[in-house]
Amino acid sequence: MEIRDGYINIYYRGGNLLRITQKKVGYEFFFDAKYCTDEKDKKIVSSLSKKDTESYINLFNKLSIIMDKWFETHPKLEREHQYSLLIHNPKIVDVEYQVKNISRLDMLMVEGNTLYVVENKYGLGAVSGKAGIAKHYHDISTIIENENTKTQLLKSIKSITLVKHALGLRDYFVNVEDIKHILILFVLVNYNQNSQSLQNELKQINGNIMSNILYLNSDEVIIDLAKAMRIVHES
Repeated sequence: MEIRDGYINIYYRGGNLLRITQKKVGYEFFFDAKYCTDEKDKKIVSSLSKKDTESYINLFNKLSIIMDKWFETHPKLEREHQYSLLIHNPKIVDVEYQVKNISRLDMLMVEGNTLYVVENKYGLGAVSGKAGIAKHYHDISTIIENENTKTQLLKSIKSITLVKHALGLRDYFVNVEDIKHILILFVLVNYNQNSQSLQNELKQINGNIMSNILYLNSDEVIIDLAKAMRIVHES
């Protein structure tokens, strides 16, 4: 469950199982009908009233089954692995964090006095171009180096963890005043470390924000920061 500005996302296998939006009176629920793979499921979803809380509670398990069927024909391996990382790494504060209309950050993780902005890459996905590692590095650096977006990011982390702690979803909350460093962490799953295209992309990373890279296999779900390697910056 991730807390947003005025609404809540409940994720399942990396997809949005439920969005709950606060209204002036009560709450509104939404399940995306795109996950329906047959007419029977479409009828179930179309019968749901956005303001009928009980109908969503009663069909909550059924909605996850509908998503299971969709994922069988539309596998999202990167999202699935991110979902596993979230489950097994309690230091992850948030996933799919939206920075206004600028960018979406895969994960935010706090370890000690350091905030890690995490970018996930899985398998043979693009390492260059618009979705490449260097592009992500410079986009994230822009967010961190801008005082307004950086301040908003830290305020969000404080608010999110305080609410989750109050709800009993976390056993601690993050005191952002204790955060002294912000680093970028690339988590690359099932990648060939010696790939020339990957090495060429890493050479393009230069700037003031320090970054690390961690290589994992698809069955590895623990982010061990001691195994992360520093990416050398030229500037």
